[in-house]
Amino acid sequence: MSQDLINRYKNSFRLQFHNAATEASYRDMQELRGRSSSAFAFLALFFLCLAFAYLEVRAFGHDVELPKYGYLLASVLALANLLISRFSAELYYHKWRLIGNGLLTMLTVIAAVSLQKYSAYHALEFVLLIIWMGSLKSVRLIATVSINALLALVFIGAMYGTEISGFWISLVSVLLGAAVTLGAYIGYLTERARRMLFLETEINKSMTNRQELWAFTLIDLDMALSGILDFKELITLLKKHLEPVIEFDSYILTSLDGQGPKPIADKIEGELFENDEKTLWSEDLLGKLTQTRQATKSAEHETVKGFLGTEKQRFTSYRLDVPVFNDSKLLGVISLRRESQPFDDLDMISSVSIAAQAMLIFKRSTRSSAMVVDQTIPDPVIRPKKTVNSTITSTSTVSSSENRDMEMTDHTFIESDQTLVPRDVVDKFKQEEASAKKTITLMSRENADKIAIDRYRTAAVEGEPLSILIIEVDGLSKLRERDGDQVAYKVFAAIVKYIFSKVDKEKDILGRYGQNGLSVLMPKVDMNAAEKFAEMIRQFVANARYKTAYGEKSATLSVGVAAITDDTGDYPSMVKRADMALFVAKKNGRNCVKVRL
Repeated sequence: MSQDLINRYKNSFRLQFHNAATEASYRDMQELRGRSSSAFAFLALFFLCLAFAYLEVRAFGHDVELPKYGYLLASVLALANLLISRFSAELYYHKWRLIGNGLLTMLTVIAAVSLQKYSAYHALEFVLLIIWMGSLKSVRLIATVSINALLALVFIGAMYGTEISGFWISLVSVLLGAAVTLGAYIGYLTERARRMLFLETEINKSMTNRQELWAFTLIDLDMALSGILDFKELITLLKKHLEPVIEFDSYILTSLDGQGPKPIADKIEGELFENDEKTLWSEDLLGKLTQTRQATKSAEHETVKGFLGTEKQRFTSYRLDVPVFNDSKLLGVISLRRESQPFDDLDMISSVSIAAQAMLIFKRSTRSSAMVVDQTIPDPVIRPKKTVNSTITSTSTVSSSENRDMEMTDHTFIESDQTLVPRDVVDKFKQEEASAKKTITLMSRENADKIAIDRYRTAAVEGEPLSILIIEVDGLSKLRERDGDQVAYKVFAAIVKYIFSKVDKEKDILGRYGQNGLSVLMPKVDMNAAEKFAEMIRQFVANARYKTAYGEKSATLSVGVAAITDDTGDYPSMVKRADMALFVAKKNGRNCVKVRL
């Protein structure tokens, strides 16, 4: 049960709930509360009957005593019913007791009109009884409205048997019609108010229970997923841990590893996904999941033929897509569907947190497994070479976080058993090492931002141009997956070295940006010049080939460009605009330069 249920109920005029289970739960609750509500109704009727008996004696004395005794009998019954409702453990058909007591009182008023001369207070008495009947909590609204309308007609018929003029009959008819309408309206409003209170109470209970289940699930994950090294097995088990927290009818999951832009399902369960012929995970959806790193919810419809061949949209199901990330890489998607009600914010937040916790456990398990392998089998290939950092600026000093800066150096390879590593592969890596250039330190984003903020302030005060390029190497993640980290490193290092050779080393700042990119801050360079520079390096990289131990590799660049303006605000705002330009470049097919004004 979600907040959306309250919003939909507020926007409809329907009295009953669409969901049968919710309606049944509400009626059960009303049965439990029937004792207190019926006690109050009987108390009100008791005083009304006493008042009517007193008026009857004052108006007609002892000429016709049947109405007086009728009112007294109704008051005694009301008092008895009041005591039963208040002190008895059983309700004893409290709805029928309410209707019966009310009918007796109404019929007494009608008898008073038939047996003696009509008086205006008879109509007022009947109006009060109509409103009393309409405000009953325990009796369904349609029943009270029907009783009120029927007895109002009987009351008008009784007036025809008296010596009253047609004018008064018409006037009383209008009055009783208004009273029936008012009673129905009061009953409708009070019933809606009770149902809204019920929904809010149930939603609060549901939220509390789901939050508790969410917390217990996060605790249980550690025991359930520890030691699992297969990712597909992980997300299959992850689905089972989503079930206690999130209600769903069908689910489908996929591992995106090597599947391209239109992945296929690894596992499907439930009818809501079985006959789906559309692309289950579109490129736009995967792009949105990658950018937001949050679950997405939607309502799905299908096109069907309507009257005279027209087309109309028919609702099919609600959907929730949960991304599974490893650091910044989208590894898989779990999609859930249900028909009963939309997914809410708690569904989105809890699903992402459970997926994130599962990936932390998975990373810990794989890391532990790798440590065991390293201890049993010596690494025959790679040993990092220790080098001395050489910063790209001589006038700036980096902070203590300098150890996170990336050295663009080639790795050396140790002599190893010919049966483990082919000699020609080792020779190629040694040749690349021999031709390696001087070490370049690519600053961490933290260090680059510290220097860039200072340069931005200087440019803003002195009114000088300042531009920033955010560059991402397209396809580097796939290259890393296919050929390994070392090949991806070689390509990335070669691109960085080329860019480093083209920038002004006295003032430009290069820093890491994400897993596959870097940023270039260019003081005293306006947007047009920065765009031309970005286009120049993009063209060079697109035409270049990079020799590695596993053959020639190629890459392209997507570049976002922004510059300081009067409306920029601050350095983070300028970076954000450049990042948005990069996003547009990637959405436009990559291998291009986009500018964000």
